[in-house]
Amino acid sequence: MKYFLAILLATLSFCSISAQEQLGLRLETYAGVSSLALNPAGNLNNPLKWDVNLVGGGIFIENNYAFLRETSLLRLLKHRNDAVFVTATDLEGPISDRTFVADFFNDGAKRFVAMSGFVAGPSAALRLGENHSVGIFTNLRSAGGSVNLPNEFSYYKYEARPFNEQFEVPKMRAAAVNWAEIGLNYALKTPTADGSINFGINLKYLQGYEAGYVNSRSTYQHTKLPGNVVSIGLPNSEYGFAALSESSVFSERSGRGFGVDLGFTWISTEHEEGYRLKLGASLLDMGFINFDKNAQTHRLQLDSAVLVNLNDYENFELPADITPLVKAFSENVLADSLATLQGTSFRMALASALGLQADFGATEFFYINALYTQRIPIGIGPRRGNLLAVTPRLQHRWYSVSLPVSVYNWNRAHVGLAVRLGWLVLGSDDLAGAFYKKNYTGADFYFALKINPFNLSLDGFGDGGKRRFGSRSKVKCYTF
Repeated sequence: MKYFLAILLATLSFCSISAQEQLGLRLETYAGVSSLALNPAGNLNNPLKWDVNLVGGGIFIENNYAFLRETSLLRLLKHRNDAVFVTATDLEGPISDRTFVADFFNDGAKRFVAMSGFVAGPSAALRLGENHSVGIFTNLRSAGGSVNLPNEFSYYKYEARPFNEQFEVPKMRAAAVNWAEIGLNYALKTPTADGSINFGINLKYLQGYEAGYVNSRSTYQHTKLPGNVVSIGLPNSEYGFAALSESSVFSERSGRGFGVDLGFTWISTEHEEGYRLKLGASLLDMGFINFDKNAQTHRLQLDSAVLVNLNDYENFELPADITPLVKAFSENVLADSLATLQGTSFRMALASALGLQADFGATEFFYINALYTQRIPIGIGPRRGNLLAVTPRLQHRWYSVSLPVSVYNWNRAHVGLAVRLGWLVLGSDDLAGAFYKKNYTGADFYFALKINPFNLSLDGFGDGGKRRFGSRSKVKCYTF
């Protein structure tokens, strides 16, 4: 167990491209097609007539189970090919720059491990007149982790337990999934006396690739025994996977499904320089993927205790050996390698959430945004992290600076920085984790490369830098 836990963060650091909410990319008025991921009505107030995303991506990892001492994302990337990982309990003597020391939190918090995000492909949003907006977007996305890992398995707490002492483990679940999506957006603006009421929807076709889940359906009795053996009393769990092999990720489609996002915004005191206040609400990633190719589901439910020798599974390499491993487990506990197998398909839900937004325009160029996302647990699938963030920003047609301050899963505060120069956006919602050596629990980084109207003299390119909100007859134009 100790060696598996020691490499937990190292594995997460390189497992997939992912990101959380990318606040510096999605919140500003000029966010265009990027804003649709947080609220499908977001592009209606873009001063630019159209916005095209060429490419984008990011990385997000966070947990409160383990950390790497005095480490940053840059240091990890520097030694990605020659890194050596040791646990704090095995540390002896001096260490080199390529040695990373894994340590573990030792408090009473509920444990979580989180990964979520995207690689954005060609996408576009277009305003049609004053009151309509349409868009199309493509993404490769990953989401995974667990928000309720039992504290009973915290490293130091578990290691300190004496042998033969039985304890209860509460139910828990964990899941991960990779998928591609193609989405269509439509948004409608309804003008009011001094602003507007806006509605938006994203309809998404989903193609599932790799997926896996574990769901412990009830409390069970756990006993640590000598010889790396454990006793599991009254187990009632299910687990499944699809398309896990030695091949690269996103290499073979194993499922398909549909998803939807819904968005609403209300704008007050709309004027030619922008707006004074915008309030929004959205339902995000409501949908499912049905995995029916290269998929397996398993179930273990017993009315008595079963002994599991963990040494029997040390030589399996995941994910390539996942099928032989589950067969060996079934053979060891039930004397039949196929006894746990229940089916060859399963449905996985997306990481759904409720989003609430408030954007206050202090001046023409300075805004303060407040964002809260609350996960909505639906079926088997990854759980989105709860996020509370306040983001002041300075924005202009050709540049912006955002300073998001956020709390993820009520764990600790993160301070980020995002900058847009023309059509390039670079940012991190956890600047310290990316660049500064500290107790590394995760990191966040994202970017986007776009194009949008750039020639004021060509009518075919739309607004070309004009600021236009609502249906006011007098519109202020900037000269560059």
